[in-house]
Amino acid sequence: MTVKTIMCIRRKPGLSREEFEDHWMNMHASLIDRLKDDLRIVRYVQSNANEDIVSAVLRQQRNGPEKYDGIGQAWFLSIEDLVEVASSPSSAAALAALREDELKFIDLENSPMFVVEETTVFGTGPH
Repeated sequence: MTVKTIMCIRRKPGLSREEFEDHWMNMHASLIDRLKDDLRIVRYVQSNANEDIVSAVLRQQRNGPEKYDGIGQAWFLSIEDLVEVASSPSSAAALAALREDELKFIDLENSPMFVVEETTVFGTGPH
């Protein structure tokens, strides 16, 4: 079973979609890459929300809320690794750097984050 964190991201008020995507894809991704060992992250994926009409139609069909600007996912080898990162003094500096950067482009109060144990129901997905 795979353990990962998922963050449903809304951009910080006042940031354009382009500014948000540029910071997330260029600055934040590079920061996570540099900190991945301290944070014990073995895989990181960014999924930017599509702005096209199909997204709006799907939300309307389901009477859904406004969409997020993106989804960030970080994989860990075990729940124990994630707990260690959250509580270890050696990871504190990396976590502080991550939060400092997130405050620049993410509306943290409106961007839920949670831990899941991923179970594949079928298929291997595109590569």
